[in-house]
Amino acid sequence: MQYQYLTQTNDLVQFCNSLCEQTEWVAIDTEFVRKDTYYPELSLIQIQSNLGAAAIIDPLSIDDLEPLWKILDNPDILKVFHSARQDLEVLYQVAGRLPQSIFDTQIAAVFLGYGDLVGLAKIVEAELGVQLPKDQTRTNWNQRPLSEEQLAYAFDDVYYLAPLYEKIYGRLTPEQLDVLSEDFAALLDINLYQIQPEKAGEKIKSGRHLKPKYMAICYALAEWRELYAQKNNEPKRWVLSDDALVAIAKRPPKTAQALYKVPNIKASSVKSYGDEWISIIDEIFAHPEYWPEKLDTPPPPTPQEEVLLTLAHAFCQQVALNYNIQLPNLAAKSQLLELIRDPQTPQFVGWRRLLVEQPLQKIFHTESCLKVNNGHLSL
Repeated sequence: MQYQYLTQTNDLVQFCNSLCEQTEWVAIDTEFVRKDTYYPELSLIQIQSNLGAAAIIDPLSIDDLEPLWKILDNPDILKVFHSARQDLEVLYQVAGRLPQSIFDTQIAAVFLGYGDLVGLAKIVEAELGVQLPKDQTRTNWNQRPLSEEQLAYAFDDVYYLAPLYEKIYGRLTPEQLDVLSEDFAALLDINLYQIQPEKAGEKIKSGRHLKPKYMAICYALAEWRELYAQKNNEPKRWVLSDDALVAIAKRPPKTAQALYKVPNIKASSVKSYGDEWISIIDEIFAHPEYWPEKLDTPPPPTPQEEVLLTLAHAFCQQVALNYNIQLPNLAAKSQLLELIRDPQTPQFVGWRRLLVEQPLQKIFHTESCLKVNNGHLSL
């Protein structure tokens, strides 16, 4: 296991220039810290090419990562990740852009029966027979210097990700690779990583069913909280938790003093910002035009649609069992209902389209039928 530990810009330039020649793909992983901050702090970047060139890049020592982006921006060099979402998020926050041409082994592992959220250690042990060490999981990756053991632990992820990718790729069918490209393209949607404070409230699940007036308060307080957290670079929950925020929105207090009675609220936050929050609430009450419009909800399923939903749900349960997928991660009832009502309008992308949507479309169009084969549902 050999790699370069790059702490100088000139060394990074030389390494990346060498990768531009004859490299087909690179395995990439990152280490970052986001315990006490709003923004993730990039600590290390590990990389290994299909030709064996490998390095750990220290972004705390190298200010200019532009040489690396010559690789990440190159559409002819595939970037291989495992569970890419967080790596892509931290790269976007650091550089304001995303790599081109990616492959995520965690997503691809769905087709091998590992489910949709398999960890790298589990699949490396299953596929390569190697147990990854766990002794450095509590490392503060921002500390310097890092020990040889810590660096080796960080490098293990890409060292084994490289042969894992080759093994997984070799077992996928052309049809599976085709739909996976949709999943990978979705991961490169910049909207996933752009922070829009005015839309922060939409991510609070417990606030989605509030009446418009109270939802407006929820959204306004969520926007205030997002901007505060960005400005101070600290976790949102430190100043106002989701539970406290929604509790305020449900029963808006009229005075800052009354905020102290809100369950799970921090008294220090009320003392510092209570008057400001009450002003936000008053502003919402004074301007109904700020209230979100009530969304049109589709009509409930008819008795006949309930029959088809039962059929679709049974099929999804079998798919979930076959591929070790958590059923809630496979298909929502609303998606299945829309598929029943309009089978031609796509409801799914990527692997879900292949495993759920296409078979159900055939069933609903009487091109296929469900049968029991050795105690299992199948087409």
